[in-house]
Amino acid sequence: MRHLKILVLLITSTVFAQTDTNPSAALKNLAPPSSPAFVLMDLTPSNIIVPENIQAFSIQTISAFSGDSSNGLSNNNYAVEFQPYWYVKRENMNFFKYNNLKPEKESNEENLKPSDYTCYNVFGDAWKRASVSLALMNGNFNVFENAQSYVSVGARTRLLSFKTNEQRNAIMSQYSAYEQFMSSQEVIMIFANPSLSASEKNTAITNLATYQTIVDDFEKTLNRKPLFALDVAVAYSHFMGDKSQDLDDAFGRLGVWASGDLAFYTPTVGDNGHIHFYGVFRYLRDGLNINPESGGLITEEAIDYGAKLELELDNLSFAYEYITRDIDNDNEKRSIGSIRYKINNAFTLNGGFGRNFKSDGETVALFGIQWGIDFGSSVSLGSK
Repeated sequence: MRHLKILVLLITSTVFAQTDTNPSAALKNLAPPSSPAFVLMDLTPSNIIVPENIQAFSIQTISAFSGDSSNGLSNNNYAVEFQPYWYVKRENMNFFKYNNLKPEKESNEENLKPSDYTCYNVFGDAWKRASVSLALMNGNFNVFENAQSYVSVGARTRLLSFKTNEQRNAIMSQYSAYEQFMSSQEVIMIFANPSLSASEKNTAITNLATYQTIVDDFEKTLNRKPLFALDVAVAYSHFMGDKSQDLDDAFGRLGVWASGDLAFYTPTVGDNGHIHFYGVFRYLRDGLNINPESGGLITEEAIDYGAKLELELDNLSFAYEYITRDIDNDNEKRSIGSIRYKINNAFTLNGGFGRNFKSDGETVALFGIQWGIDFGSSVSLGSK
């Protein structure tokens, strides 16, 4: 089981209810990306992120180390992030809608067949992928003499995604294979056995070799990334103040940005193999600056732009990113190689090594742990 196809739908379990033999597919949200509240403060191993699948709730921690232990970032950086979509009632959700497939013409859903879902909603992930986050951070950020505390809030979503006709047809083909299996003689014989309870019928069907093959093929199809996806995010940080340095609480940093992902499927390097080309454009109103004359904080405006190349295997990803920050006709650079490893559906490790903004050429190592909590969300595999 790997990361979901353009739609985060992984068929890892099938449950048959006493009164309804329509199975449901668990919606697994795998490998949550770093919180935008962290990204704003340049704490993350990668600053160029397009969210794939955000956990219903996740806890994240980032540690940072620099060549000079008296400089850089503290290890006391924590964030929580949650996805409102999983906390509200989701009316009339089904397999096709979750995968952003829709009929060409509006019609009564009771009359729709799977073959009617021929169109794709490029904005269909805007609500499903929306998340909000809160982060508490402590460090000198290569600005202050002593470590300082910040609190950040952020929000993001996938504004749009685009799947090719081949990708959409593959989803429908896999669904047709599932339907044919559910109406096959071997499944009908299990359903018709009066001595079996609903749970025993479920077990008998999921133990069939054909079922396992269909699930494996379905997962490979759903794991494929969209050809293109665009993420938008906004975050704000607030400086908590430091009376020992005669610094009052103040505006910290405000950022608004967009990140694009052009992904190419490479099955030769793994079932979930992809090569990603990312780009980012970010506006910053940055209060993390000291006035050399007064010693107080001043605010400057900046523009970030850069690119990232990533090789994604199954649970392992390697990437390199380079970002330029234009601030008051002066440029700062961020050049970092990163690695991400998804241990399982709950835990993901991230690491980065290179040069960060304001690091004065020093090498910085960043390490993050993400713990995602899923609440057993599922969606019917039926078309209604």
